[in-house]
Amino acid sequence: MVRIFCTLTLVSFLTASGVTAWAGSPVQFDVGYLTPAADVTTPEFQNARPGYRLLQMDVMISTMVDSRVSDDLIETTFFVELHNPRIQIEDFSPQTTLQSPYAGNISKENRSELDLNGKLSANERFSKSLGADATLGFNRKQATVEKVDILPELKLVAASGTIHRGRGVYFRFNRTKQTSLEGTTMLGIVLAVPESWSADTMTVRCQAKIRQSVVPGTPSKETQLPESQYTVAIYQAGDRYAAEVAERYIQEETRWLKTKRDYADEIHDRRKDSPLDYLTAIVRPSKPIGNIDQWLARSPKQATRELPPPVVDAYYRFQEAKSLMDGCSGMRPLAKSRVGDEKAIANSAVAVELREE
Repeated sequence: MVRIFCTLTLVSFLTASGVTAWAGSPVQFDVGYLTPAADVTTPEFQNARPGYRLLQMDVMISTMVDSRVSDDLIETTFFVELHNPRIQIEDFSPQTTLQSPYAGNISKENRSELDLNGKLSANERFSKSLGADATLGFNRKQATVEKVDILPELKLVAASGTIHRGRGVYFRFNRTKQTSLEGTTMLGIVLAVPESWSADTMTVRCQAKIRQSVVPGTPSKETQLPESQYTVAIYQAGDRYAAEVAERYIQEETRWLKTKRDYADEIHDRRKDSPLDYLTAIVRPSKPIGNIDQWLARSPKQATRELPPPVVDAYYRFQEAKSLMDGCSGMRPLAKSRVGDEKAIANSAVAVELREE
């Protein structure tokens, strides 16, 4: 009975030694909250895309890996998703990369040898003491060597491409013997933005995948770790107002999210201040309000009366910062084309002339 108990305890310990036993993720990511974007518009792009400019930004992502799983981390993936539908991805780096574990080509040598040996002996005796012996032999050896260079097999090291119809980009990195997934990764992205653009936001999502055995001696299994997500503000380099708007947006969003967490219980079980409201709440308890952002936007007066003042204050401060950010994002309706003829079709980009023949 004791042996069975010890066996079950050992199996339970080994089972818990996998990824599920980690209190936090063994792979930690870090992304800055502000990213400047420099203008790299070319005359050729201006002619091809009137009303747009090219901006280049570098997104730096740090990856820290727990030493106990450093050999198990096999893949990291980063997603950069823009919130503004009018911004497009024009270029990105690093591009898809293939790598060989060998320094050069592989040489293959085919060797063939031909070896001929022959021997002829003659013996003539007239008597026991009189006679002659003769021996004739030959040896021929021929060798042929053929050398061929073979291209080594290439393995995928990095893969990248656009997502969301060009409004986002992904980067996937695989671990090799020559590369490490830990440390700093620099992602270069070129954006096509409206001319009136100066600041915006985007989401950076980071994923990691490890391969390990749940029980030693059993086949390994790939496990996707919990995803990390960050909101990053972009602003045009050199524009001080845009930088201040972007920084304020991130600060107020952080304040708003923290306030919702700090007052989660009061938001869930909200009560009014009058004694009648408390008595009514005993008979008919309040129900969860669901999405606090939607409730504040849908019923601002009621939400302001029932929610704690710090929650309401943080919400409106964030909405003000969001409004300033929207003013810098270039989200304006497209200008209507001018038509000089009074008989032109309304809202048409082409003027149609009607002539009497």
